Amino acid sequence: MNKTEKVAFREAIIVVLMGAAINFPLQTFLLWLTIDNWSWSNPLTISIFTQSILTFVALLRVYSIRMRFQRGKF
Repeated sequence: MNKTEKVAFREAIIVVLMGAAINFPLQTFLLWLTIDNWSWSNPLTISIFTQSILTFVALLRVYSIRMRFQRGKF
């Protein structure tokens, strides 16, 4: 592996691990919120709502990690 590949592999590992660490609690919270607190019962509505939140969070997460790698802070 050359240096570029090592940096890309390290970045990919960080993105995946951060995603797991952030998304599991977030998904659990969103399901608790929609099912228990808001009493939503339509699976499609719950899926679209949670997926839109998770997508937004993922974009922010990947963008911020990518910018830190560009600046050499990781």
